[in-house]
Amino acid sequence: MPASAVLGLRPHTYWTAAAVVAGSADAPDVVWRERLAFAGPGEKFPFHRAAEAELSAAPAVIEASRRACVANLARGIEGLLSRMRARDVEVRLAATAASTAKLPPALADILASHSRIHTAEGDFARDAVAAGCAAAGLAVRRVVERELPALTADRLGVGPLELAARLKAMGATLGPPWSEDYKLAVQAAWLELPELALA
Repeated sequence: MPASAVLGLRPHTYWTAAAVVAGSADAPDVVWRERLAFAGPGEKFPFHRAAEAELSAAPAVIEASRRACVANLARGIEGLLSRMRARDVEVRLAATAASTAKLPPALADILASHSRIHTAEGDFARDAVAAGCAAAGLAVRRVVERELPALTADRLGVGPLELAARLKAMGATLGPPWSEDYKLAVQAAWLELPELALA
Protein backbone atom coordinates (compact mmCIF):
# COMPACT_ATOMS: atom_id res chain seq x y z
CA MET A 1 0.00 0.00 0.00
CA PRO A 2 1.47 3.40 -0.93
CA ALA A 3 2.57 5.72 1.87
CA SER A 4 0.26 8.73 2.24
CA ALA A 5 1.92 12.14 2.16
CA VAL A 6 1.33 15.88 2.22
CA LEU A 7 2.94 18.31 -0.22
CA GLY A 8 4.09 21.46 1.57
CA LEU A 9 4.95 24.59 -0.39
CA ARG A 10 6.58 27.93 0.36
CA PRO A 11 5.83 30.31 -2.55
CA HIS A 12 7.99 33.10 -3.94
CA THR A 13 7.10 35.46 -6.77
CA TYR A 14 7.89 33.02 -9.57
CA TRP A 15 8.90 29.75 -7.90
CA THR A 16 8.05 27.70 -4.84
CA ALA A 17 9.94 25.41 -2.53
CA ALA A 18 8.17 22.04 -2.37
CA ALA A 19 8.55 19.25 0.18
CA VAL A 20 6.73 15.92 0.37
CA VAL A 21 6.25 14.71 3.93
CA ALA A 22 4.90 11.29 4.93
CA GLY A 23 4.71 9.50 8.27
CA SER A 24 3.00 10.87 11.36
CA ALA A 25 3.09 14.16 13.24
CA ASP A 26 5.31 12.48 15.84
CA ALA A 27 7.64 10.96 13.24
CA PRO A 28 7.52 12.90 9.96
CA ASP A 29 9.49 11.59 6.99
CA VAL A 30 10.63 14.13 4.40
CA VAL A 31 10.72 11.99 1.28
CA TRP A 32 11.35 14.67 -1.35
CA ARG A 33 12.36 18.31 -1.80
CA GLU A 34 12.62 20.41 -4.92
CA ARG A 35 12.14 23.87 -6.34
CA LEU A 36 9.28 24.32 -8.81
CA ALA A 37 9.31 27.33 -11.14
CA PHE A 38 5.93 28.48 -12.39
CA ALA A 39 6.58 31.71 -14.31
CA GLY A 40 8.60 32.34 -17.44
CA PRO A 41 10.10 35.73 -18.40
CA GLY A 42 6.83 36.96 -19.89
CA GLU A 43 4.80 35.83 -16.88
CA LYS A 44 6.80 37.23 -13.97
CA PHE A 45 5.80 40.35 -12.03
CA PRO A 46 2.36 40.84 -13.59
CA PHE A 47 1.44 43.81 -11.42
CA HIS A 48 4.65 45.61 -12.35
CA ARG A 49 3.89 44.98 -16.03
CA ALA A 50 0.28 46.00 -15.57
CA ALA A 51 1.41 49.30 -14.05
CA GLU A 52 3.31 50.04 -17.27
CA ALA A 53 0.28 49.28 -19.46
CA GLU A 54 -2.85 51.30 -20.09
CA LEU A 55 -5.17 50.93 -17.13
CA SER A 56 -7.84 49.41 -19.37
CA ALA A 57 -5.40 46.65 -20.37
CA ALA A 58 -4.06 46.00 -16.86
CA PRO A 59 -6.62 43.34 -15.81
CA ALA A 60 -5.91 41.30 -18.94
CA VAL A 61 -2.15 41.45 -18.28
CA ILE A 62 -2.64 40.10 -14.77
CA GLU A 63 -5.16 37.44 -15.80
CA ALA A 64 -2.95 36.15 -18.61
CA SER A 65 -0.09 35.72 -16.15
CA ARG A 66 -2.39 34.08 -13.62
CA ARG A 67 -3.64 31.50 -16.12
CA ALA A 68 -0.11 30.73 -17.31
CA CYS A 69 1.34 30.46 -13.80
CA VAL A 70 -1.43 28.16 -12.59
CA ALA A 71 -1.06 25.92 -15.66
CA ASN A 72 2.75 25.86 -15.34
CA LEU A 73 2.62 24.92 -11.69
CA ALA A 74 -0.09 22.30 -12.24
CA ARG A 75 2.18 20.61 -14.80
CA GLY A 76 5.11 20.76 -12.40
CA ILE A 77 3.06 19.27 -9.57
CA GLU A 78 1.65 16.55 -11.82
CA GLY A 79 5.23 15.57 -12.66
CA LEU A 80 6.13 15.60 -8.96
CA LEU A 81 3.11 13.43 -8.12
CA SER A 82 4.13 10.98 -10.83
CA ARG A 83 7.67 10.76 -9.43
CA MET A 84 6.24 10.14 -5.98
CA ARG A 85 3.94 7.38 -7.21
CA ALA A 86 7.01 5.71 -8.73
CA ARG A 87 8.44 5.73 -5.19
CA ASP A 88 5.20 4.25 -3.82
CA VAL A 89 4.20 7.56 -2.18
CA GLU A 90 0.70 8.93 -2.69
CA VAL A 91 0.40 12.69 -2.12
CA ARG A 92 -3.13 13.30 -0.91
CA LEU A 93 -3.08 16.91 0.23
CA ALA A 94 -1.24 20.18 -0.39
CA ALA A 95 -0.47 22.82 2.24
CA THR A 96 0.64 26.31 1.28
CA ALA A 97 0.62 29.92 2.39
CA ALA A 98 -2.57 31.95 2.70
CA SER A 99 -2.93 35.38 1.15
CA THR A 100 -2.79 38.02 3.84
CA ALA A 101 -2.39 41.37 2.07
CA LYS A 102 -4.75 44.22 2.86
CA LEU A 103 -5.07 45.92 -0.51
CA PRO A 104 -7.64 48.38 -1.86
CA PRO A 105 -10.32 46.79 -4.03
CA ALA A 106 -9.64 49.05 -7.01
CA LEU A 107 -6.80 47.87 -9.26
CA ALA A 108 -5.95 51.48 -10.13
CA ASP A 109 -5.23 52.20 -6.46
CA ILE A 110 -2.91 49.17 -6.25
CA LEU A 111 -1.02 50.11 -9.41
CA ALA A 112 -0.58 53.70 -8.21
CA SER A 113 1.66 52.59 -5.32
CA HIS A 114 4.95 50.75 -5.74
CA SER A 115 4.70 49.22 -2.27
CA ARG A 116 1.17 47.98 -3.02
CA ILE A 117 2.40 46.49 -6.31
CA HIS A 118 5.01 44.48 -4.39
CA THR A 119 2.41 43.37 -1.87
CA ALA A 120 0.06 42.33 -4.67
CA GLU A 121 2.82 40.31 -6.35
CA GLY A 122 3.26 38.30 -3.16
CA ASP A 123 -0.43 37.50 -2.89
CA PHE A 124 -0.56 36.72 -6.62
CA ALA A 125 2.14 34.07 -6.14
CA ARG A 126 0.50 32.56 -3.06
CA ASP A 127 -2.86 32.36 -4.86
CA ALA A 128 -1.29 30.94 -8.03
CA VAL A 129 0.43 28.18 -6.05
CA ALA A 130 -2.81 27.22 -4.30
CA ALA A 131 -4.70 27.25 -7.61
CA GLY A 132 -1.98 25.19 -9.31
CA CYS A 133 -2.25 22.54 -6.60
CA ALA A 134 -6.02 22.41 -7.03
CA ALA A 135 -5.66 22.19 -10.81
CA ALA A 136 -3.36 19.19 -10.30
CA GLY A 137 -6.15 17.49 -8.37
CA LEU A 138 -5.01 18.06 -4.79
CA ALA A 139 -7.12 19.26 -1.89
CA VAL A 140 -5.49 22.44 -0.59
CA ARG A 141 -5.05 23.76 2.95
CA ARG A 142 -3.74 27.27 3.47
CA VAL A 143 -2.10 28.74 6.53
CA VAL A 144 -0.81 32.21 7.42
CA GLU A 145 2.94 31.77 7.15
CA ARG A 146 3.91 33.88 10.15
CA GLU A 147 1.61 31.70 12.30
CA LEU A 148 3.03 28.43 10.98
CA PRO A 149 5.79 27.78 13.58
CA ALA A 150 3.41 28.44 16.49
CA LEU A 151 0.68 26.27 14.95
CA THR A 152 3.11 23.44 14.26
CA ALA A 153 4.55 23.60 17.78
CA ASP A 154 1.05 23.60 19.23
CA ARG A 155 0.00 20.62 17.09
CA LEU A 156 3.06 18.71 18.33
CA GLY A 157 2.60 19.81 21.92
CA VAL A 158 6.09 21.32 22.11
CA GLY A 159 7.54 24.77 22.61
CA PRO A 160 9.20 26.87 19.88
CA LEU A 161 12.71 25.92 21.00
CA GLU A 162 11.90 22.22 20.80
CA LEU A 163 10.39 22.70 17.32
CA ALA A 164 13.52 24.57 16.21
CA ALA A 165 15.67 21.75 17.59
CA ARG A 166 13.62 19.13 15.72
CA LEU A 167 13.93 21.08 12.48
CA LYS A 168 17.69 21.43 12.99
CA ALA A 169 18.03 17.70 13.60
CA MET A 170 15.86 16.97 10.57
CA GLY A 171 18.12 19.15 8.42
CA ALA A 172 21.24 17.44 9.76
CA THR A 173 19.79 14.07 8.76
CA LEU A 174 18.53 15.20 5.36
CA GLY A 175 21.47 17.36 4.35
CA PRO A 176 21.22 20.33 2.00
CA PRO A 177 19.19 22.02 0.72
CA TRP A 178 17.73 23.00 4.08
CA SER A 179 17.02 26.72 3.73
CA GLU A 180 14.22 28.60 5.48
CA ASP A 181 12.09 27.97 2.39
CA TYR A 182 12.29 24.20 2.84
CA LYS A 183 11.83 24.42 6.61
CA LEU A 184 8.58 26.34 6.07
CA ALA A 185 7.41 24.00 3.30
CA VAL A 186 8.05 21.02 5.58
CA GLN A 187 6.24 22.68 8.49
CA ALA A 188 3.21 23.41 6.28
CA ALA A 189 3.04 19.71 5.36
CA TRP A 190 3.86 18.56 8.90
CA LEU A 191 0.94 20.58 10.28
CA GLU A 192 -1.48 18.69 8.03
CA LEU A 193 -0.18 15.13 8.58
CA PRO A 194 -2.92 14.37 11.13
CA GLU A 195 -5.49 15.10 8.39
CA LEU A 196 -4.31 12.02 6.50
CA ALA A 197 -5.26 9.79 9.43
CA LEU A 198 -8.78 11.23 9.40
CA ALA A 199 -9.36 10.89 5.66
